[in-house]
Amino acid sequence: MKRFYFFAILCTSIFQSCGYLADPENFGEVQINLRFANDDHGVASSRLLSKQNSSASLQAIDRVVVIVRENIESSAANRPLDREVVRKEFRLGNNRTLQAVIQVPLQNSGVNYFDLQIQAFQGVAPLYAGRNFIVFDEKIKRVAVEIQLEPIAFRLLLPEIIPPTNNRLPTFTGLAQDSSVTEFEIIADSVNVRFPVQRGSAFANPVMLFGNNTLVRALAYRGEEFYGEASRQVTYTGRKADVLVALVWDQAVDLDLEVQNPLQQIISANAAGDSVGGSGRLQVSDKDGYGPEVFEWRSVRIAAGPFIIRVARQRANLLQPARGRVYVYFREGQLWESRRIFRFEFKPQDTQLVQNVFNFIWPVQ
Repeated sequence: MKRFYFFAILCTSIFQSCGYLADPENFGEVQINLRFANDDHGVASSRLLSKQNSSASLQAIDRVVVIVRENIESSAANRPLDREVVRKEFRLGNNRTLQAVIQVPLQNSGVNYFDLQIQAFQGVAPLYAGRNFIVFDEKIKRVAVEIQLEPIAFRLLLPEIIPPTNNRLPTFTGLAQDSSVTEFEIIADSVNVRFPVQRGSAFANPVMLFGNNTLVRALAYRGEEFYGEASRQVTYTGRKADVLVALVWDQAVDLDLEVQNPLQQIISANAAGDSVGGSGRLQVSDKDGYGPEVFEWRSVRIAAGPFIIRVARQRANLLQPARGRVYVYFREGQLWESRRIFRFEFKPQDTQLVQNVFNFIWPVQ
């Protein structure tokens, strides 16, 4: 018995000197707060599913895997970088919540950098994923980190927080990581654009911002089946407009937004009219399809009288069907701001090149 006792002491001493048994002080603790990109509440929370959220993909989640890897910024250069130091799996109970603190072994007394990755599964199929970075030092041994989980189906190639912008039409880019995704839809203040994507490819599309803060949502589909959603909040700091007109459509044809002003000038991509140094300004012209094409006016430059908004197509597209929507916004940022939506359609048998969509008289009462 004594021999066994002394042998145990000797082994413990050897293991500790070799670093195999870590002292409790050499552990950092991570409190993980999770939220989903399409969480109805949009706030950081340790719950994986709110009772009010009925998303089918969230309901399907049955386990969460947490992985911690050493980050390449680690100060110790005498060991392999990016190695996995923690992997834990958590199963969700009936209340659909995750409450856990992860212990991370610290390798030195200086600064320790780690890459924290989380995946949510239904069985063996990953549905959501997210990541963030954590740092420990001699003073900080416990941290709380927020991770936004987004659908594996795709991801937005944008930072979690987008700096304020004075660009009315920033471009949102994404990557279809799941080859079964066939379409994306981008929605911002109800100006929604839906377009097909090649399997496993990237996409890029402009988004029209309206007002001070815009929630931009990107939705992925498998055919007509909704598959997942991600979102970003964007703050617009540019000058406000009194009239905004946006054109979007559903086919890969070249359509053009045209506006006739009270001076009988035609503002379009082909005929600038008064869009240069005048009252109307063309923000973007989309020749590949889907839009948005946007015109903008400000009150000090808007001539009083009737405006005619219309959609035109190229003669080469005469036999191609096309349908879409025109969004008209009045008095951005004011109490009496309003929005109107108009639908249009060109059928294969139609021979007209231009459709009048909406007329209004400025100033709008």
